[in-house]
Amino acid sequence: MKLAKVKVEYTGGTTSTERVTLDPETGKVTLPPRLQALLKTMDESECSPAFGLYFDGFVLPVRVLADGSYGVDLPTEPQAGFRRLMNSITYPSKDQRQQNARYLHTLSAASLAGFVGFVHAASTPDLPTIAEAVSLIVVGVILWYVGFLAMKGD
Repeated sequence: MKLAKVKVEYTGGTTSTERVTLDPETGKVTLPPRLQALLKTMDESECSPAFGLYFDGFVLPVRVLADGSYGVDLPTEPQAGFRRLMNSITYPSKDQRQQNARYLHTLSAASLAGFVGFVHAASTPDLPTIAEAVSLIVVGVILWYVGFLAMKGD
């Protein structure tokens, strides 16, 4: 048995993140009692939720089995290099998201430092020079803001 994280998202906007027990050999998922109670209550008032389990860098859809329990189809072999890279970009872990945000902040600082160097090196303040300087500022601010958003989270 292994602990895994699941995220349940309902159409009404309710999102619940919980830890469940996963049997890595069979793919059977055991939900904690509070999540079972929440699912039962929400099923009476809303449509089926989006229910995903995070396992070894994968987001696996959780399905209801014939006996009423829950399960997932576990991947049998590791993903190929490009697919694994794309999966880590699409569904980053909290640590990956933090590192990506730090990298974006570094690129933002480099862009703004490039702006200062560009302005000091420019011989004349003509229209193309001003446009390039403004674009460096805009790129720097956008990178900073995206990094700021990525820092927020779990």
